[in-house]
Amino acid sequence: MTDPTVGGEHRTTRRGVLKAAGATSAGAAAATLLSTGAVAEPESPTETDAEPTPSAVGSGGAFPQSVASGDPTPSGAVVWTRLDPELGALTDDDLFLQVTPAPDRATPNDAADFAGGTTYTVSTPVAAHDYTVSADLDGELDADRFYFYRFVYGDRAASPVGRLRTLPAPDASPDRLSLAVSSCNRYEHGYYGGFARIAEEDVDYHVSLGDFLYEYAGEGSQPGRDIQLPSGKSVAHTLADFRALHRTYRADDLLQAAMERHTFIHTWDDHEVVNNRWWNDEADAPDTRSHPFGGDFGRMRELYASGIAGMLEYLPLRVDYDDPGEDYGPDNTAQDYFGLYRSFRFGDLTELFMTDERLYRSRPPEGPDGERRDVAVPPSRDQDALDRTMLGTEQYRWFLDGGPNPDGLPNTDGVTGTDAQWKLHGNEVLCAALRTTGAGPASVYLNYDAWDGYEAERDLLMGRLARDEVENYVTLTGDMHTYIAGYLKQDYKDPEQSEYAGGERVGVEFMTPGVTSDNLGAAGGLPADETEDAIDESVQAQNPHIEWFNSSRWGYTVVDMTRSALTYTAYEVDRADDSADADKRLLRAYRVPAGEYELQEFRSPPLDETVGDLVAASVAGRDTDPDDDGSTTTRADGDGTGIPDPVERASDVDGGV
Repeated sequence: MTDPTVGGEHRTTRRGVLKAAGATSAGAAAATLLSTGAVAEPESPTETDAEPTPSAVGSGGAFPQSVASGDPTPSGAVVWTRLDPELGALTDDDLFLQVTPAPDRATPNDAADFAGGTTYTVSTPVAAHDYTVSADLDGELDADRFYFYRFVYGDRAASPVGRLRTLPAPDASPDRLSLAVSSCNRYEHGYYGGFARIAEEDVDYHVSLGDFLYEYAGEGSQPGRDIQLPSGKSVAHTLADFRALHRTYRADDLLQAAMERHTFIHTWDDHEVVNNRWWNDEADAPDTRSHPFGGDFGRMRELYASGIAGMLEYLPLRVDYDDPGEDYGPDNTAQDYFGLYRSFRFGDLTELFMTDERLYRSRPPEGPDGERRDVAVPPSRDQDALDRTMLGTEQYRWFLDGGPNPDGLPNTDGVTGTDAQWKLHGNEVLCAALRTTGAGPASVYLNYDAWDGYEAERDLLMGRLARDEVENYVTLTGDMHTYIAGYLKQDYKDPEQSEYAGGERVGVEFMTPGVTSDNLGAAGGLPADETEDAIDESVQAQNPHIEWFNSSRWGYTVVDMTRSALTYTAYEVDRADDSADADKRLLRAYRVPAGEYELQEFRSPPLDETVGDLVAASVAGRDTDPDDDGSTTTRADGDGTGIPDPVERASDVDGGV
């Protein structure tokens, strides 16, 4: 275990060194943006005896982005809202936060009774933070409890009601845990029926694996999904642009429903700031080739500062953040002041490690032409270079051996040291290899933006898991807008590609699809005239470690854990339907027994539709009916098999696997 006191209260010693040295910068504009008080951080609320009596209850007009909760601790969570700017500018009332225990997990939000609850005061939202406010309830609540909360502005209006859940005590032994998992929610590409279905799920928390929003503007694929930015650009350039994107996404009723009902645990991927971003070690600055600012390190630093400021204003996050003040610039950049990686412990049943695979990663591999790029055709010369990193040295050590977490979260012993039965990795990009042609050393990799572009570090990471005999390691992945179930191995280069090619299995990987973002089928990356089953078989033939591949549908997944097993359930939800009852279908489910790396498939209907037809239907609307058996949302497990009842009922096997 790494000593959690190393480096003091912050994760990087470099921050302290820079501050002690009195580092200065020429980044005046960004320094103004990030100076003391300019970036929103969660505040501690103050308990009060006041009893506000709002004249308007559940007012979406006064709180146009509704409410949200996130980053729970054993004694609280971060809660968030945004006040209507016109109301905030023309009035000067107090903002109250009311919190009350939920009678049980089934009670709907609109049945919340705040009589006898606790009332707090929080800072009145102001224009400097785009009228957003976050309050950190850590230290105020009991462990492992559901609570209802709402914000009240003077006696004028109360927000919609939100529900949060605190973490179990670190030494608790819960019997089960259920997580809804989502990623990749591009607004212009479709409607958020998937989030409405997540809102219905009887899960404990909602895990978001990145690309919660996209930096793009333009015409939508569906009516009413156009976006315009204040800058007039097609991609975000300024803090005003990022704020406009957050406001647009969070104004969607169906997304609001999911965030009102479940406590949110988020990590970013690339699009929260800019596509395919990395860290340029030579310039000690963020970089990309996907934005006009790419290569202009001063402007890239400011773009990062703006993207981070927008996230801290609009998402309920618990992060390690140092206000850089006037020191922001070439000698003190985002790596120094912003730490997103952290872990969440659900008693001794599960620990979830949310990593940051953008702020520390090396640039993309070098191709034969000497250019750095993300797509792996033709093959790169240095995707397996020993000095290439995805996690960075400090995060890599934290992930494996432990270290400090942000305030409120117990420090971690890392993946190799935790005593939690299930070790979950909240992972932005595909960890397992994915080849497109050939076999063994002659293979061509699909995507160097994923771990395939960082082979040496992946081999070291997987080798350490094998050497330390880590059990029940499961990677939850987003990014590719695809469903994948497969095995993690020490390497993938054995020409025979036998069942245990490259060494023993060291874990399993489950990818969740995009809620709306175009997948490989929609983007033309799959043959439009092929069926899904044929494409799945082709991928498996080249990648024997992958059990299921589908990049033709959209939706979300649910992961259930008990002492005996982990179950992954994949749902499709129609992205062409802008309604809370958008068609939902259970596609596939796998069970992983505790102590074994074995994917036991028990729900696998034929998916023999043609890719081109599916893509067309995702834009035009669908006439097919949902799978009735797969549309049930409760996660109860009446017979104790470790398989949720709705999945069991929808399968063809009696009593599970």
